[in-house]
Amino acid sequence: MTTEWTPTTLVSVDEPGDRSGASDGHSRYGVYLSQRLGDFHDETPGTPLPTEEFAAAAWRVATPPVLTGYVTLRPDLQGIEAVWAENEDGGGSLAFKVSVPLWFSDLPADRRPRYPWQDWTTRYDIASRDDKYRHPWEPDLKPGRPAVLTVSNILISATGWDLPTPKHTEGRGLVEDAKRVVHEVARRVNEEAGPMVAQLLGGR
Repeated sequence: MTTEWTPTTLVSVDEPGDRSGASDGHSRYGVYLSQRLGDFHDETPGTPLPTEEFAAAAWRVATPPVLTGYVTLRPDLQGIEAVWAENEDGGGSLAFKVSVPLWFSDLPADRRPRYPWQDWTTRYDIASRDDKYRHPWEPDLKPGRPAVLTVSNILISATGWDLPTPKHTEGRGLVEDAKRVVHEVARRVNEEAGPMVAQLLGGR
């Protein structure tokens, strides 16, 4: 599936590709889940994780570096990661961190480094076929030319999201529970973080 990326579209989920690439004939993502069943039940076997913990585990398996191709991030992003945000009471709540590499041109003029600092570099990614949202790579280091690579991390809280409550810890039920969560997380990340990334990058 080729995604038509926009300034506010950060992530997409490829269901047709998940089915067509499945070694079990149903879901490639499901195969990866079946190899990690211990991550999806509470201390008591057969008892599903709490909703936020389940969502974090489902997203972790669905995204690189665990699984590539089911959830696709826009090529110019560094990652979208499930994290735990500390609360005032010392507890934690689920959040998502969107890591956005920034180029020198994205910084205010008086903050931009001058030669000989190196910036991110890019190369055409034939897999994405997207010339606008190219993946940033670390440059080849040269003597006397250090690289200053800036990344902005956007944190969005998942508190209040309508995350599906898991009911299964294995089999097709687990796969369907996890897929519902992945789709909801992708939708909310695009909805909430997408406009912030677009504003951060301006017209680029």
